[in-house]
Amino acid sequence: MKFTLRTLPTTILCVSLACGAALAQAQSPASGTFNPRHELASIMRAQPNSQANHQTQAPKQGSSDLSLTFGMIDFPGQPASDASGINDKGEIVGGYGSAFDSAFLLRGTKFTQISYPGAAWTDAYAINDAGVIIGAYGTSLTDAQAFELAGKTYSAINYPGAASTYALGINKHGDVVGAWEAEPDNYPEEGFLLSKGTFTNIAYPGAIGTIAYSINAAGEIVGTYGNSDGSTHGFLLQNGTYTTIDYPGGYSQNYLAVINDNGVIVGGYGDPVTLNRAPWDWEYCFVYQNGQFTSFVAPFGPPVVTMVYGLNNKGDVVGAYADSSGTWYGYEATIAQ
Repeated sequence: MKFTLRTLPTTILCVSLACGAALAQAQSPASGTFNPRHELASIMRAQPNSQANHQTQAPKQGSSDLSLTFGMIDFPGQPASDASGINDKGEIVGGYGSAFDSAFLLRGTKFTQISYPGAAWTDAYAINDAGVIIGAYGTSLTDAQAFELAGKTYSAINYPGAASTYALGINKHGDVVGAWEAEPDNYPEEGFLLSKGTFTNIAYPGAIGTIAYSINAAGEIVGTYGNSDGSTHGFLLQNGTYTTIDYPGGYSQNYLAVINDNGVIVGGYGDPVTLNRAPWDWEYCFVYQNGQFTSFVAPFGPPVVTMVYGLNNKGDVVGAYADSSGTWYGYEATIAQ
């Protein structure tokens, strides 16, 4: 694995080691509302077993032919930023603020704020090539509902009967995946697919909680699920079959963040660590393609935690990392063979 640093235009850089600690807890916003881009708690309600097929994929380690070129992305004048999604046009969505309670769209070097009308907080998680943005918002600091932003028009997305809904991934067809909660301030119990106006529940068989993070043009879905022993695992849902995909080495915490239209997957792994008194489950990231894993971390800081959130079809990756002071920064990286 090779790393190459690159400098992005200075208008999108606002990075200072003197910035205050950005995130004292793994939540968004300060109310305790679940932030699915930063945390998957293992304490979830038990779910009944599904009848879907499932299997465990045997991983292969290593892919020394890959290299990543990194740049930093941070909203100007803010103590913390992350980059959550990127499309093939290079348009990026993300969040900023001490609790990541504000959202942005980055086109070229221009930041535009995203704010759901009347909301107390807004998060943006993904953007497709048509420029449709999905995310979550709250009218108070204790509730969360999903939204879609097409042009200048906001539309709410509410899973039937759910107290809270999070829209996390969108493909070129406009299909949306995410997670829902039955009770406010609880942790996601199951995931969902919204396609052509119809919701389909997503629950890994035997898991106590499931989050669907991403869907590609072929309808393949990736995410993470939690077990009663506190472990989390990545999954691929393909033609009704669940496949567990974890980074090799027996790490207790794993997730799959995105699958692109080429079948390339990015995700994270690790064991629980504490950063500024807050628990974090995933210290490292990986690229998974052709049955092989390549691990990476952001080459700044040095980072204590690196998270990956977005991947497009050109091999551009976005995410966030934290240094030892607890300050969070956004990054963009390009995968090269």
